[in-house]
Amino acid sequence: MVRGTLALAAAIVIAAAARPVTWSDLTPAVQARLEQAGVTAAGFDAKVADLDRSARSRVLEGDYDHLIFYILQSTHFTTLPPIEPALSARRAITAAMTDRQPLPLPADVEARVSAFLAAIDARDDDPRLAYFRSLMANSREMPLEMRKKVVALQYTRAMWFLHFKEFAAAKAGHAEQLYESRGLSTDTEVEAGYAVQVGLGVSKGLEPSKRIRRVLIVGPGMDLAPRTGMLEAGPPESYQPWAVIDALVSLGLSKMDDLVVVGADINPRVVDHLRASAATPPELRLVSGLGASDTVTLTSGYREYFAALGGSVGQAAAGGVGGAPAGHLSKAVRVSAAAARALRAEPLDIVTEQLSGETFDLIIATNILPYFDHVERLLALSNIAGMLAPGGVFLHNDARPEVLEDAAAAGLAGEQLRQVIIADVKGAPPLGDTIVLHRRR
Repeated sequence: MVRGTLALAAAIVIAAAARPVTWSDLTPAVQARLEQAGVTAAGFDAKVADLDRSARSRVLEGDYDHLIFYILQSTHFTTLPPIEPALSARRAITAAMTDRQPLPLPADVEARVSAFLAAIDARDDDPRLAYFRSLMANSREMPLEMRKKVVALQYTRAMWFLHFKEFAAAKAGHAEQLYESRGLSTDTEVEAGYAVQVGLGVSKGLEPSKRIRRVLIVGPGMDLAPRTGMLEAGPPESYQPWAVIDALVSLGLSKMDDLVVVGADINPRVVDHLRASAATPPELRLVSGLGASDTVTLTSGYREYFAALGGSVGQAAAGGVGGAPAGHLSKAVRVSAAAARALRAEPLDIVTEQLSGETFDLIIATNILPYFDHVERLLALSNIAGMLAPGGVFLHNDARPEVLEDAAAAGLAGEQLRQVIIADVKGAPPLGDTIVLHRRR
């Protein structure tokens, strides 16, 4: 009882509110780099406020991106054939030959838009529909044709980005900067947990006696509606917190009864979802984003990871996952009450804010750094360093040299880099991820 009380007290302390970053929070090396980029102490607070406003706008754009990808791909609200977003973008942009607003909705897209608008007006309580119904709440009283125009504007914006990404960015030499101005996506997949587990295994090998009690996951996201390959085998889920808890306990780095994992996301709907999951442990319906085929072979390491996934956070649920595509790994796991007690959720803009209170032994931030320009990245890495305990570990998956240099300026010394292969592809490079390990000096 005493130990449980202490764990609860630690959770209350660590779940502190975010506060804006200040100039004095930054290392001299980060301050010097910001000054070279035109950001000075005198204008710092105004810059932070401007970045915060921009980020809130990008969150909304990201949600609308997912709305369009859902309308094009979902098989829940209509029997019309799904439309691959990238192909729709190519067709729409090629036909328009101009960036006028909005693009005319192709007939098949308009049919799906009409079916979607009818579905959100109905009493269907599907969780994805509920998410988008909430997103479009302000337009519910508009006439139907006006609501179609609202969707058409978002379709135009999403299609121009997608067309540039898939067909023009690499040719124009802008691939690396592509995400720095787009909407902030909530995308996540089961595969992301594999690279993190490999990184945690490396960390354990470097320091076998280390114990991790306080963890921050920046931008855990939610598998709402990706831009391609959408699966609707289960409700939207934020896999990463459960996968991290599972990995930490299974590797012997943490004990469930004194572990606190904070999922911090800029999207308030993701935070609400995590808080609901912590209150009512979910049944995870895990489906691999990649599927085995004549040309794709999942590696034995990834298969072993998937087979063991969930064993430390819950128990296999009867019935498995219905509707999983052929070749994809799948399983259902009912999260235990003990694992759910370890999870907290907080709103956080990692570029402009830090969580006050105790520091963390481990911070994980995968698939978020590419969304930031140089100034934003410097601030994000500085905030991560500021929330990390001395000797604490920071894991991410962006191995660009400029990222490593900015991390070093923030006091995060690079220690290890690993390539993690998830699948081999016939006639093409393998599919995988990178994991980078830093330690706070």
